[in-house]
Amino acid sequence: MFCPTCGKNNQLDLKFCASCGTNLEAVSMALSGREEDFFTKIDSGMDQFIARYTEHVFKNAPSDASDRKVAKSWRLLGQAVLTSIVDILLFTLMWNVLPLRFLLLLISTPFRLLSERSEQENREERPSIEDYKAPELAEPTPRLRLNETVPSVTESTTLNLSVNKSVNKMKAAPITDKLK
Repeated sequence: MFCPTCGKNNQLDLKFCASCGTNLEAVSMALSGREEDFFTKIDSGMDQFIARYTEHVFKNAPSDASDRKVAKSWRLLGQAVLTSIVDILLFTLMWNVLPLRFLLLLISTPFRLLSERSEQENREERPSIEDYKAPELAEPTPRLRLNETVPSVTESTTLNLSVNKSVNKMKAAPITDKLK
């Protein structure tokens, strides 16, 4: 459909122009001369609902629902009937398979858990007696005696600062001599 405002050719399923945003649905209704009454809205709503239901079996169903022709509505209804038959078959199949699977799990779970536990124990290495022996101790580090004196942190810092100040004064002296 061509947009009456900008002239861009848009797809039929678009409600608004991709270029300028004009409401193409209103233009389509004005051109067709049909107005949407209550029954038309219900009819198109039912087609959309049925198309969403049949989508998991028929992939093109939602695109068919946007077309408002009577033949498309009948096609959607036929697809819905086929989809419901497929769903009933799947339901009966699953109704028989699920209880069977439950019973098999109920019976086999204890045996499977025991076999998994034994496999896990076989994979793990069991520690030997030698792993529990105490490691040989290295010679102890010499410790300070209580009667020995250790310089404190502040004493060594103060000494380093006084040495650094005297070195800085010696470096700065030639510069001050040049300024005089």
